[in-house]
Amino acid sequence: MRSMYFAALIGATYAWTATAAQEGVELGLLACTLADQSSSETDGSAAGTQALRTFKPKNGAQEGYLGNIQLVKPLTMGEVTLLWRIKVPTATTGAPGFLEQKYAADPKTPASQIPDLVGEPNSSVVLQSMADRKVGSAGAKEGSSADGIAVLRVELKLKSTTG
Repeated sequence: MRSMYFAALIGATYAWTATAAQEGVELGLLACTLADQSSSETDGSAAGTQALRTFKPKNGAQEGYLGNIQLVKPLTMGEVTLLWRIKVPTATTGAPGFLEQKYAADPKTPASQIPDLVGEPNSSVVLQSMADRKVGSAGAKEGSSADGIAVLRVELKLKSTTG
């Protein structure tokens, strides 16, 4: 009986560890503030904007990134802040500049959900939107003010490291 309990405990631990590894760990938050683009000229294609993004790791120095965010349509609601959790495999350390790459919406995401942005070429780095998935699901302190904004691509280039 004792060996069955021990085997079940090992099996449950293995299943939990495999799930945790698949989901990854959160290294910190990436914030990006966008301004109204309604006065910009667009040709009807996806809108893009340059902005400074700030990565605040749980441990380590804050980093500033320049880059481009490609939206499905131009932003016309004033200024909004987009927030993403940075998710990586358990063994990733998050060396300075590790976010520097392109990210694209995960094509496997159902149409009714906000897609994660997956790194290219390093797909182990994922930007997980903190926009409310259901009304009231994100805390006021942590939620994104980006309801109704669809992000297609993000490109990040390291500008500075502080701290």
